Parts: sequence; C-alpha cells; structure tokens
Amino acid sequence: MLYQFKTTATMKEYNRRKWWIDSGIVREITIEADTITAAVKEYQKEVHDRFYIDISDNAIKTKSPMYRDTKTGEPVQVGFVITASTDFDNDRRGWVKQFIDLYINIRIFA
Repeated sequence: MLYQFKTTATMKEYNRRKWWIDSGIVREITIEADTITAAVKEYQKEVHDRFYIDISDNAIKTKSPMYRDTKTGEPVQVGFVITASTDFDNDRRGWVKQFIDLYINIRIFA
C-alpha cells in the first residue's frame, strides 16, 4: 500500500510567542509499506533525514489521533498529532532544541 503523509508543523503553545516555524517545513512524503505502523516508522526516519526534525519512539507510542468531521457531522480519523523536536538558532548563543507539534494527515492508496 501507499501512504501519503501531509504535515503541518506548529510550535507548542507555551513557546509560540518566542519561536516561529514554517508550517510547511515538512513536505509531502509518500511511503510504500505493508502496514500503517511500518509507514509511520519510515516517516519518522524520512522526517529526520530530510527535514532535521526528530520524532522519538516514545512520541510515536503516545501519538494522538487527528479527526475531521464528515458532511454529516460524524468524526473520522484522518491521521495523527505527534510531538517532535528540532533545533532553532538562538541568535548568537548557538542552537537550542524546541518542541513542535506535527499534524499529520495520512491518505492510504491500495
């Protein structure tokens, strides 16, 4: 199966006033895998290698479901919200790790 990951990145609520991240920093990723679990594991690796964003194994275990409402008002799960981290330039004081949320919409193609 093919899994298409569309991601929106946001800063955690507590540090939105000090730090900013481009919501589209993680570009669309398409992964071929046998299961959603395998696809998410590969997504974790791709996001690290291509966009320098770290998703811990624990963050994957504790991910939250993401829902959208259908036209009839029923909720349907469309992906996950995962906490991740990345380094930010702290002006002249070097790099600091900050936490972000990744809102991941997943489409499955058979």
